[in-house]
Amino acid sequence: MYTGWKRRWPQPVVDCDTDSAVSLIRRYYGKRADGRPVYSGSQFESVAARNAHPDTIGPDEFSAVSLLSVAVTGHAALRLLSQADEIARLLARIPNVDIVDAEPDILESGSAPANQLWKLLRSGKDGIGRTTTSKLMAAKRPRLIPIWDSFIEHATGLDTIGYWRRFQLVLLADDRRIWNWLNDVRGNVPGLPDHVSTLRVLDVLLWMLVETDALN
Repeated sequence: MYTGWKRRWPQPVVDCDTDSAVSLIRRYYGKRADGRPVYSGSQFESVAARNAHPDTIGPDEFSAVSLLSVAVTGHAALRLLSQADEIARLLARIPNVDIVDAEPDILESGSAPANQLWKLLRSGKDGIGRTTTSKLMAAKRPRLIPIWDSFIEHATGLDTIGYWRRFQLVLLADDRRIWNWLNDVRGNVPGLPDHVSTLRVLDVLLWMLVETDALN
């Protein structure tokens, strides 16, 4: 179980503060006067969606994660492209479902395909660490796999060990209170692209709470 999250996670999330959340999400997905995005990461989903195949990782995903301030090095890109068959085999076994609907074993079993893919992506010692791995996996399973980086760690206190399942427990708690609230937030942001998942809304909200120093 994960019972301490209400004491550790940001208060606007714990309290389901809709006004604050909508304001931050709108700011993240906003545009400058010249039409460019305020935050490059707001285009993460759009760029990842250019690859219509759900079970491959390639140039579109490499470009997408670069919008989230990580880079897939040339050597890492070549390795991942050479491992395309194994990556596709594992991705085909990872369901494209909302995290709240996933069986716990999918998220916490060491032998589960998601954990095998996590290990494979990181196996080359070529610059793909925990943050880049989480973002590559989120590009392929945006409804299931939460992004992890230093901002998310700061906001939640979570390391990558067991964090998928802990996110799930938070979102399932109290009859899915926060999950249902996130869906409401998502519906209250005009113009939010359809391919922005509910889980991604949580990621953006946590990130923006750190980015705007709203935790202090």
